[in-house]
Amino acid sequence: MKKFTIALGAAAVGACAFATTGMAEDAQVKLRLSHNLPTNNALHYGVLEPWAKSIGEASNGSIAIDIFPAQQMGPAKDHYNMARDGIVDIAFYLVGIEPGRFPIVSAAEVPFLVSANDRGSRALYEWYKPYAETEMSDVKVCTMFYDGGGTIHAKKKIERPADLAGLKIRSPNVMAAELYRLAGASPIQMSANDAAEAVERGVVDALSFPWKLVQALGADRVLHYHMDTTLYSLATAILINKGSYERLSDAQKAVIDDHCNADWSEKLPVAWTDFENEGRAVLLEKPEHEVYEISDEQLAEWKELAKGVQDKWSADVAAKGLDGDKVFADLKALLEKYDAAR
Repeated sequence: MKKFTIALGAAAVGACAFATTGMAEDAQVKLRLSHNLPTNNALHYGVLEPWAKSIGEASNGSIAIDIFPAQQMGPAKDHYNMARDGIVDIAFYLVGIEPGRFPIVSAAEVPFLVSANDRGSRALYEWYKPYAETEMSDVKVCTMFYDGGGTIHAKKKIERPADLAGLKIRSPNVMAAELYRLAGASPIQMSANDAAEAVERGVVDALSFPWKLVQALGADRVLHYHMDTTLYSLATAILINKGSYERLSDAQKAVIDDHCNADWSEKLPVAWTDFENEGRAVLLEKPEHEVYEISDEQLAEWKELAKGVQDKWSADVAAKGLDGDKVFADLKALLEKYDAAR
């Protein structure tokens, strides 16, 4: 980690040195960045705020990024379109939130895929970069990174897939939904904010959530059973409107480019992952909550279902003319290269 920090600092210094020659004459640009979570979530204060601050500093103050949290500018599922259409200049986007829209990148969210979200995010960015040029061609894909990972929080103990049969569960993306469907559940895809309310109203019986978010949104008032394993990690992206980027000076573009790379993809999820792990520790201390481990046999049943999720994904992209097995194997190879595969 020390070598990575030194390398990242050196890159930032290099960008500043390059930028200062032209930055002094650049007019200040204000960019609007939108995301879906509240300000007390680490995505806001531990990920996006430091990234935006670093851009401001590297540009000698000529780029100012105003952050609009908690879906102020629009629903989470609309954030790709908002970046594409210039409603915002920069958007944080959950790449699996719109079923079927971006089939290639969905491979990154197959359950039981990633063991380390920081190194895994570097692999994700490097793997998807060539595909982004066609699948997300109408925006600039700046960085990509995994969230803190999620598990099942329910009104009863869920240990093996059969325990989900007949239950309604909030699913965060297509891949998790397919896992739960194969288990016999009825997955419902909705935003985190809507899901917390839905569980209190009895619309759903369980949630697929990270550890801290289930508490931050109040769903822990109803859900007292928490599976102690990471079933999946969500892939996310920072997207930039192409017109907003093109309006920048060359020096300002250089600063943005220096914040849109594999190094930043690896750095960004660290605070978010730590934040979610803190949530697990809090629930462990609450006597009314049960954070339970599952056996190796039970885990094997979940992983067998995950193979079915991967097979369906491969078949879906094969119908679009892609070799799904090769695409997935390339992702796995990069995860293994960076010691981030499960």
